[in-house]
Amino acid sequence: MKKMVLVLVAIFCSSIIFAQKADIIITNANIITAAQKGDRQQALAIKDGKILFVGSNTAVLQYKQTNTKMIDAKGNTIIPGLNDAHLHPSPETPFSQLDHTIRLDTVTSMGSLIALLAKKAAITPKGMLIKGRGYNEAKLGSEPTIEFLDKASTAHPILITHASGHKSAANSTLLAINHITKDTQDPAGGAFDRYADGSPNGICKEAASRNLTNNPQIVPYPVLTKAQELANYQQYFNHLLSFGITSIGDAGADTNRLKIYQTLANENFPMRFNVMIVDKLLPEMEGGDAHHETDEWKALSYFDNHTIPQIETDGLRVKSIKVFHGNSLSGKTCWLYEPYEMPNPATGKMDYYGIPYKRTQQQLDSLFLAIHRKGLQICVHSNGDREIDMVLNAFEKVYATGNPLNLHHRIEHCSIVNDSIIARIKKLGVIPVLHDYINELGDLLEPYGADRLNRMFATKSFLDAGILPALHSDAPVSNYDARARWESAVLRTTASGKQLGAKQCVDAEDALIMFTKGGANATGELAKKGTLEKGKLADFVILQEDPTTIPANQIHNLHILQTWVGGVKAFSK
Repeated sequence: MKKMVLVLVAIFCSSIIFAQKADIIITNANIITAAQKGDRQQALAIKDGKILFVGSNTAVLQYKQTNTKMIDAKGNTIIPGLNDAHLHPSPETPFSQLDHTIRLDTVTSMGSLIALLAKKAAITPKGMLIKGRGYNEAKLGSEPTIEFLDKASTAHPILITHASGHKSAANSTLLAINHITKDTQDPAGGAFDRYADGSPNGICKEAASRNLTNNPQIVPYPVLTKAQELANYQQYFNHLLSFGITSIGDAGADTNRLKIYQTLANENFPMRFNVMIVDKLLPEMEGGDAHHETDEWKALSYFDNHTIPQIETDGLRVKSIKVFHGNSLSGKTCWLYEPYEMPNPATGKMDYYGIPYKRTQQQLDSLFLAIHRKGLQICVHSNGDREIDMVLNAFEKVYATGNPLNLHHRIEHCSIVNDSIIARIKKLGVIPVLHDYINELGDLLEPYGADRLNRMFATKSFLDAGILPALHSDAPVSNYDARARWESAVLRTTASGKQLGAKQCVDAEDALIMFTKGGANATGELAKKGTLEKGKLADFVILQEDPTTIPANQIHNLHILQTWVGGVKAFSK
C-alpha cells in the first residue's frame, strides 16, 4: 500500500513538473512588463496561451522541454498588447462602392474638399447620399457651409461629419428634403448655425444632425450581405493588429454589431472585444455616429429580458452600457462653467458656454441607478466640467445605495476637469478614459484657453492623484494608430507645432502603462491582461526600438515587428 502511494505521488509530481513546461520561450528581449514603472525583464515563457514565467534568460530555461519552441528576440523590445479602450469600429470600403464614407481628415483646403465630393458625385446615382467623415475647419479655412457643398452637387444630398462626430455639414438639397428653413426651431440639445437673416447655413450641431438621412426621398444604398459585412470587420481588426492593438472597446454597439463580435469570438479571431451596448432611437447618421440619439433604457431592457446575455470570456466582454451625458470637445459644444474664449455663434458676444445636455439630473440619477442595480458597468460620455459634475452627482447617489459587485464605472473622455472633480473621481473609484489627440485635433481646441488646456486630458494630474486612467483613440475621431496616440500623450503638440497643456505631459512609459494596464483596469480585467506577468494572457507586441529611450517625437515611427494574442502570432511585419 505504501509503495502504491509513493508511486501515485511520484506520478502526480511528475505531471505537475511536465505541466509547467513551456510551449514557447522568448529570450534576449527587453521586456517592459508595465506591471510597475521601471520593471524590465529578459525572457518570457508561454503555455496554453498564458504567461508561465517572466524573468531572466537563465531562469526561464527551467521551463524548457524537448518540444518547446525557442525564439531569440535579438534585443528587441516586448510590451503588453495595446488596448484602445474606446473607439468606434468603422470598416473602410473602396471609394467606388456606393455607400463609401469619404475620409476627410487629410483634406486641407476647401477646393480639395469640393473636388473630392464632386468626384464621388460623378459615380453616384442621383438622389443617393454622398457622405464624408472627419472634416476639420481649421484645415479647410472655414466651415463647409452650403455655398461650398452645393458646388460639389445639388443633384445629391450631401452630409459630411466633423472630426468630432458631433456636428455635420449638409448641402441645400439635404436641408430642403428635410424642410429645414429659417423658421425651423433648434431642437433640444442641438443647434443649426445660421446666416444673418436666420436661414440655416448647413452646419448642424449635436441633435440638429439627427435623422437628416432617414428620409424616403434619399435613394437607398445596396444592402451588404452578412458575409460581406463580417469580412469588412475582419479586415479592419487585422489592420488594428498591425498597430499592436490586441484589445478594443467598442463604445456603442447595437444588437446587430454584437452578433458580429459573437461570430468573431466563436471563430477565435485574435482580438479581445469589450462591447458597450447602445440602442439607437434613429438610424445611424450617415458619415458619422448616432451619438446622443440613443435610448439607454431600451439598451438596459435587452439585458433585463435576456435579448443580450451578460458575457465575460477572454475574447468577449458584454457587461457595459454606453450612456451619453455631454457634448463634443473638438466640436466646441460641451457644456462649461466658464465661457469659451470665442464669440457665441448665436449672439456674437463672449457668452458661449456650449450646449446644455438635455437630460436632467433627476433623469440621470434614475438611469444610473437602474444600470448599477443590474450589475452592469456605466460608460458615460462626458467632456465639459459642468457635464462631468452632473455625472459625478449621479455616481455619488448610485454608490450611496451600496456596491456589492464592486463595480467601477467609467467616464468616457472626461476631458476638462479641476481639482474638485479629480478628488471626487478618486473617492468614488470612477475610471477616467481619456482622449489623447492633440497632435491631430489640437488646433481646434484653442478656444478653451490656456487654463482649461492645462486641465484637459489630465493624464499627469490623475497619475499624481493615484488614479490610473485609460487612453483611447475614439477612432475615427482620431486615427487608431496607437503610436500616434502614444506620442500625443507625451508631447501634446498640435499639427501646427503648438504645445497645449504642457502641465499634463507624461513620459513614454507612463503613457504605455495607461494604454495597457489602464485599459485592462477600465474593464475590470487587470487580473488576466494589461501587463506581462505570470498567469496572464500572452498578449504582447515586439518592437524594434525601446519607446522609453528613443526621442519622444519618434514614437509615431516605432517599428512594430510582431503582434501576439494568446501566445499566437497574429501579425508579423
